[in-house]
Amino acid sequence: MSKFSIFLRNLIEDSGESISYIARSIEAERTSIHKALTDERILSYKVVRALARHFNLPVDKKKEFFRLYDILLQGEETYENRQAVCNLLNDLSSIRFSMLPPPQVDKIELTSRLIKGEYAVRNAIRTVLIYEATSCEGSVFSMFLPEKLDLTMELMELWLAQRDFTVDALLCFHSDRSAGVKNLQLLHSVIPLCLASRGKYRPYYFCEAPKAATMSPMSYYIITQNYLIQLSEDLSMAQIREDKDLIDFYTGFFRSLLECCDPLVQCNTNILDVLQEYIRNTSPDSLQILMPQPCTGRYITPDVIRKYMQNGSMPYKEMFSLVEQHFSVLRQITGSYQTVFTEQGLQDLIHTCSMADLPPQYVPPLEAQDIRQMLRYLYDEIAKDTVKGMLVRPTSLNLPDYLAIYVHPKTGVHIYTTNAFVYGAYCCNIHIAEESICRIFYDFMQSLEGSNLVYSKEDTLQLLAQHIAEMEV
Repeated sequence: MSKFSIFLRNLIEDSGESISYIARSIEAERTSIHKALTDERILSYKVVRALARHFNLPVDKKKEFFRLYDILLQGEETYENRQAVCNLLNDLSSIRFSMLPPPQVDKIELTSRLIKGEYAVRNAIRTVLIYEATSCEGSVFSMFLPEKLDLTMELMELWLAQRDFTVDALLCFHSDRSAGVKNLQLLHSVIPLCLASRGKYRPYYFCEAPKAATMSPMSYYIITQNYLIQLSEDLSMAQIREDKDLIDFYTGFFRSLLECCDPLVQCNTNILDVLQEYIRNTSPDSLQILMPQPCTGRYITPDVIRKYMQNGSMPYKEMFSLVEQHFSVLRQITGSYQTVFTEQGLQDLIHTCSMADLPPQYVPPLEAQDIRQMLRYLYDEIAKDTVKGMLVRPTSLNLPDYLAIYVHPKTGVHIYTTNAFVYGAYCCNIHIAEESICRIFYDFMQSLEGSNLVYSKEDTLQLLAQHIAEMEV
């Protein structure tokens, strides 16, 4: 017996109602519920949602009910993988790229002394990073950190305060059965740091820990221009060294390790290069995109581009050619075209008439009639199943409003900033080709249709029709 069927049986017994009565109440087949209780049949999400409403489940029980159902439907490992992507997107949605500037640090006083206690260790690290990023413009920090130490906020506050420095980070990837989920967790830090630094955070990864990491009580370290911080794995101890020869030795050792590792991401901040990346990573047979606004790019014709595209500081002909090439690829897709969006993103598109992934300095707001026509085309294609348009359930899944995420089984995961990002659209793009991460992301995209994370096709069409009708008033 599955945990879901046991849970469902307990709900039915506690209610005191007959299966026949429950089936009539939710307009489901009685035999389907009977067979679900013996694991002979898996109920549809529609029936499971109806059962949750019928039993009036409180939030915690409802969450567990759907979790057990998803595990039954997908298998535990697949469920964990998909939940890891969902958690990543929800976490990224909560990040705000706005922070107070770091405090002033005039000198480092804890050199050549053993620092004890996690709080003292963390404070010492932050102090050194602030001092070095402020006093040594253009410096490079080299980091090999224990899993317990997350410096996302410490580094972001410096980059958002316009400090000029670069970080090379060495990350240890897992290669066991649950490697995908563990490796995906690293992106909770990697993506915000790449964006806040505009590509100056450069992570490299390996799949086996260096032998030194198991031989020394302080085998983790941070190298700055003037200091070496040695760290214990549990952060109970650290030591700050300013011996120039020792710093040079660690720097050389670190550089030799990087030569044996692969870069986890590729970043670019040049707008023309970003357009080229769009084209290079958009396949003519497939598009899967997560973005708050629905992706209506396939309805942007050369006439629309000419109507709205402004010259700005870029060569007009070159940019027009790249933009048209990109949208022509979207227009030609006849295979899987999947756009996952939010109701808030749809409303923003309608009210502002601005496309979130087009820089306003080059593309002004569109006329309402053009937006309306694009949404009509989208509605028709979703209805005909030539486009999979999915509206996310905000209680289950959130999309970061500052990102557009393209997923492709061959080229990887491609992340672009939108106008909601502090530096604007096209300011930075991130490309990830690591196999386990790409596989989990692609599987997540394929699993969305019909899942509890998105509304049904009928509900999505109904909402689109409602907004289109409001635009016509």
